[in-house]
Amino acid sequence: MRSIIATIDHTPSSITAQALALSLARQAGARLHGIAAIEVSDLDRAEAFPVGSAEFALTRLKNRQQQSTERRARLADLTSAFQHSTARKEIEAECSTIEGDVRGELLRAIETCDLVVTGCDVEFHLDPMNGVTPLVEHIIARGSRPVVVTGPSVAADGPVLVAYDGSAAAAKSLQIATILGMFGTSQVHVLTILPDRNKALDVASRARRFLAPHQVECEVEASTSSAEPAKIILKRAEEIGARLLVMGAFGHRGLREIVFGSSTRRIFDSAALPLFIYH
Repeated sequence: MRSIIATIDHTPSSITAQALALSLARQAGARLHGIAAIEVSDLDRAEAFPVGSAEFALTRLKNRQQQSTERRARLADLTSAFQHSTARKEIEAECSTIEGDVRGELLRAIETCDLVVTGCDVEFHLDPMNGVTPLVEHIIARGSRPVVVTGPSVAADGPVLVAYDGSAAAAKSLQIATILGMFGTSQVHVLTILPDRNKALDVASRARRFLAPHQVECEVEASTSSAEPAKIILKRAEEIGARLLVMGAFGHRGLREIVFGSSTRRIFDSAALPLFIYH
């Protein structure tokens, strides 16, 4: 891994994501690129006012200008703090700001990196939002690189749990995570959930055979539980104290459903650990 993009926002998960990105960059010797964005289109648009309301219109204009100035000041503080933190860690980093076509410019920037690390609540509104935001969904569904999505906290150490069902998405996610060195020196635990235990063990063993030439040892586990896969995965992650969950996106209907099928959505909404996802 040679380059990482970290999204910069003023939310708890974003702050955690930046710290994780710093740690991954140091571990891999990768270049770090922080990206912040500002949305002021709601303040810059022209407004129509009735004749004779010039004073009211002027007041509204001044208020919008003040809000725009405040947003830019907060953004400047964020980017400055990011640059100071990378300098203290002696990590090579750059920082850029997007204004205008935020989603389009962000996707184009993602093409230049190996990995994206983002908080689940990032929307570049400079305030926390609940759950996984539409922007993060956009990065995963439309972006061209794997993404690590964090909540407001991460574990410093622990094993990596791989949710592996033998699908193309799961196989690609496992391969990319391996190539990028996401496992580090951590223990790896492969979990396969299928109704037939022998088939589940066969699928999990294929993951182990893939990892072996990469000098990654793993434990494999087959689950035949009839419970929802998301519940099984999250429970197992908690039981083993996993620091990272590696998974492929899965679903069946359309691009959004391919990436955010019901099980994937439940994991994103409930997971207390960072998720590495690729599709």
